[in-house]
Amino acid sequence: MGSPARRVMKSKTFSLNLLSKLLLLIIVTTVYLPNCLAQNYTQMGLPDGAKARLGKGDITDLLYSPNGNILAVVSSIGIWLYDTENYQELNLLPIPKNRGRVIAHRITNTTFSVDGQELLSETDEKQILMWNVSTGENIEINQGVIDFFSNYRQTRTIETENKSIKFLKRDNENIEKPSKEKNEKDVKIAYSPDGQTYATANDAYTVMIRDTRTRKLKKRIFGYPEFAYLSKISISPDGKILASLRRNYFIRLWDVNTGKLKKSLVGHKVTTISNKKRGPYAPFTKIDSVAFSPDGKILAIGSLNGMIRLWDTSSGKLKRTLLDQIGFVKSLTFSPDGKSVASGSDDGSILVWNIETWKNKPFLAERMDSISCVSFSRDGSMLAGGNLKGDIHLFDVASRKLTKTFTGHTGEISYLIFSPDGSKIASSSWDGSTRLWDIETGELVKTLSAPLAVRFGSNLSCKVLLFTDDGNLLGINEEFDFIHIWNVNTGQYKQMLMGHASHLRSFSMSGDGKTLASSSADGTVMLWDLTSITNAID
Repeated sequence: MGSPARRVMKSKTFSLNLLSKLLLLIIVTTVYLPNCLAQNYTQMGLPDGAKARLGKGDITDLLYSPNGNILAVVSSIGIWLYDTENYQELNLLPIPKNRGRVIAHRITNTTFSVDGQELLSETDEKQILMWNVSTGENIEINQGVIDFFSNYRQTRTIETENKSIKFLKRDNENIEKPSKEKNEKDVKIAYSPDGQTYATANDAYTVMIRDTRTRKLKKRIFGYPEFAYLSKISISPDGKILASLRRNYFIRLWDVNTGKLKKSLVGHKVTTISNKKRGPYAPFTKIDSVAFSPDGKILAIGSLNGMIRLWDTSSGKLKRTLLDQIGFVKSLTFSPDGKSVASGSDDGSILVWNIETWKNKPFLAERMDSISCVSFSRDGSMLAGGNLKGDIHLFDVASRKLTKTFTGHTGEISYLIFSPDGSKIASSSWDGSTRLWDIETGELVKTLSAPLAVRFGSNLSCKVLLFTDDGNLLGINEEFDFIHIWNVNTGQYKQMLMGHASHLRSFSMSGDGKTLASSSADGTVMLWDLTSITNAID
């Protein structure tokens, strides 16, 4: 049996080996487990050309699998599957596409098969969709089976090429439902098969997992932010932060890499603080313009009461409030060196503030109608302002004098950008055209009508213009739920970006021109990689 000393030595050696193995196991699981369970949800089911997706769409339904191992959260972009042990995302079952576009905009009804291996859904277009839960593969079935969710049968059998699949009608009426909280209008509820837990979503953004008996919160699932209601978005120049405006009143800062909310800027809620120069319109603080400083540390927000607020993006604290603008602030932009911020107003004025002294300089000219957008040249020596009537005013920043006025557009100027060498300026207008101007001569170099056809009786303007390093000009437009990119210099279509499940609302581009963000009514923001497009050769 050995001496006591030898037994002690063996025991110590065994303990050390066990400890080493445990430490190794902890390191391995720490490094590899997150990737083994599931990839970051921002990377799931991305379309070609997309780098990430922020948000998971609006929640429309919740249901558990028959064995209770999976919670399915039905959203406007597809069905998210969660492991109920840790509520980690397992997979996204996206709405299928036809020729790059989703075949429907909303899933209306969903149920698991009896064995939990398949999911069956109906869409707002009365189509039937079916997925394999394990693989995420979409299974084609007879499109004539559209009466499944409207009948009262307890089961339904679907015949596929390989097997017959039996689906059970959902019925949780025998379980007592929790009383609704105050102000809860449309509470979505799903019970686990054993009835011990239930999931609720009383808005479009968060899922709560609660104990059925005690009603205590067990788990909260985030990631369904209010992107569906965004009117504007803006990406910081380094592409790391995305600022979103919800219904024109609330600002959120999101981490682009993780998709998580960083800060909420709440100072722009409706308030009684007024700009007395605005008269009866003063109390309204509806947001109409946003701009990041070149280093991404400051976010400027312009309101319809003439206020401009500058926020620290790291701390989320208000740095400064500017009240000298009389009219509605329609556009904001920082100078390339970050030392000045320019604003354009509906009263026809352009002001440029020094962010160290907070003193402003007015840039004035005749026929300065309502200013819709402002833009600095890359060296900061010139400032351009476009107005509601289609005129473009060019100023020398040092002298504040008007040097040229470009006329020709017949609609509001929606976008302005200088060429990299400062010799040209490109403009986009709601008259449906994009124009390229020679700054030295003041002459029109080229006019291009929007390649997309008429929508709602009027032509579309370019949402974003981009000069590539070689001087070529790209125009970015949209039609319903896809983004269209073409080379303005050659007139050639370059690419379509498809992936949103509903119509687009707003666009923003990072300062380096490498990332395009698009916001959709499907409740998501998609981040697109522009490097493969801008580097392409016609």
